[in-house]
Amino acid sequence: MRTVLRLLGTRYGIAMVLIVVVLVVVGFGRTVFTDDDASRNDVLGPTVAPVTTTPDPFSSLGDDGVQDEPASAAPSLSKGAADAGTVATRFAKTWIRKPGVTGDQWRAALKPDASSELMEDLADTDPLDVPTATITGATVLEEFGQAVTAKVPADGGTIVLQLEAINGRWLVTSLDWEVA
Repeated sequence: MRTVLRLLGTRYGIAMVLIVVVLVVVGFGRTVFTDDDASRNDVLGPTVAPVTTTPDPFSSLGDDGVQDEPASAAPSLSKGAADAGTVATRFAKTWIRKPGVTGDQWRAALKPDASSELMEDLADTDPLDVPTATITGATVLEEFGQAVTAKVPADGGTIVLQLEAINGRWLVTSLDWEVA
């Protein structure tokens, strides 16, 4: 008995006692805190039950080609108001870089087709910083009911305009430049 006590007093003995204590605590914790529904042999974690699906009874009928997206109402425009394509093209032609035009002249020309928020964004813009001077193609529209995206090809990229029907007419609400 004395030899066992002397062995437990050394660092190897203390390490052995600590290992036994840790194993007892872990074993006790696993038995007390184990979920009864979980598998006892599951080392990697809980298993996931397979999802059962029922086949679609109408899948053999094919696609009828009808879009399920809700139709958006066309905007109501004032009599004689220009369409979105005309406004976008006119705005883009005014926006491109023109030597000799002052910032105030440039902004005054843009104002009839731009929202007040866009004009605030352009307040400190120098027209000489516009990245293009030539429109190279026709305006392409993507309509979304009350909003339209217009893409105008230009040398070096594409002018992307967002238009919204505001107070009975189309106005450009945002402007972006996509480099080619």
